Amino acid sequence: MSLELNTKQYLENLLNSQNIYDYSPKEVKQIKAAPLDYIVNKLTRKKFRRRKLVDKTREEITKKIQISIDENKPIHFVIPFGGYKHFWNHSYPEPDWAEVFSMAYLTEFVLPVLGVHKPGVIVEYVSEDLMMARMDNFPQEDLNKYSIAFKKLIEKYNKHTPDNLEFKFFRVGDKCDVGGIISQVEKLLPERRAEFEKLSNEEKDKELHRSKRSFLWDGEQDFTGLSQKEKDEKIIESRLIELAYYDTEEKPEFLGEYLWEDNHICLLSSFGTTHDNDDFEDLTIGSAHGSIVDFWVGRGILVQQDDKIFPKIVSKTQYENMKEKLIPVDTDGLINMQNYEKIEVLK
Repeated sequence: MSLELNTKQYLENLLNSQNIYDYSPKEVKQIKAAPLDYIVNKLTRKKFRRRKLVDKTREEITKKIQISIDENKPIHFVIPFGGYKHFWNHSYPEPDWAEVFSMAYLTEFVLPVLGVHKPGVIVEYVSEDLMMARMDNFPQEDLNKYSIAFKKLIEKYNKHTPDNLEFKFFRVGDKCDVGGIISQVEKLLPERRAEFEKLSNEEKDKELHRSKRSFLWDGEQDFTGLSQKEKDEKIIESRLIELAYYDTEEKPEFLGEYLWEDNHICLLSSFGTTHDNDDFEDLTIGSAHGSIVDFWVGRGILVQQDDKIFPKIVSKTQYENMKEKLIPVDTDGLINMQNYEKIEVLK
């Protein structure tokens, strides 16, 4: 089979064949004996997890699922994410195949549950892009473009999902007082600065790692002419804004406990593997099989080994190391949106 035909067939199957889960005789017995335990075990299985499952996390997930069962409503996953496409990516500022692979991965993740819990599952992406123009200098216009395209992509993807699985999306700014959040974040910055200055140099470097790779110097404003000292200060400020934002977002007058309230289960990808998640210990899974690069930061490609094809979300460094070996393949309008006319395949 040619690479083109094999690729197109794989993508068609990815979108259209994830509607039925084949339960083994052993699983049927487990479901009859203890449906709650079966659901919890499936949603915490090692195949998808990227962080050790602690007792606290399993207990919380069990409690949330029990609420969904008792109240006969969908199990509700909430995924906070950046709400932008990283500027290194060719598709910037709009999504690429990485976003599709994330949804397909999550579909596979919850598929065994759909036949057991009839109300099904909701997977809700929450864009935390509210401070990105201030924090990492992303143009607001580009952030808006991403959200519009991402919402459109979800609408298209939902046409391929089982009837009791729905993907949803909203921006924090859609539900909260934007001006109020920005004001409170600004007020918190001196306090965050004081805490930052108490850190060792090693701890400071750890704190600034993500900000260094995320700041867009020629974005909402042109900071390319700054001195190195001024640029270093911008990076520090970026991290302090991020920390102040998280503290502000969870206040009752803003998003509050939305990520964890009622039957909501907060689901993380690579963020969950960082020290930022240590206090929460949320359920952490990959972004695609064999990938932990966040879909909004990475680029979606396909990898062919022998006759098998699988998706991968790669970082900038990974992409640069393989780009000479990538083969662009037409997708024949499988997804009628910008950046989906072709897909790159690593043979």
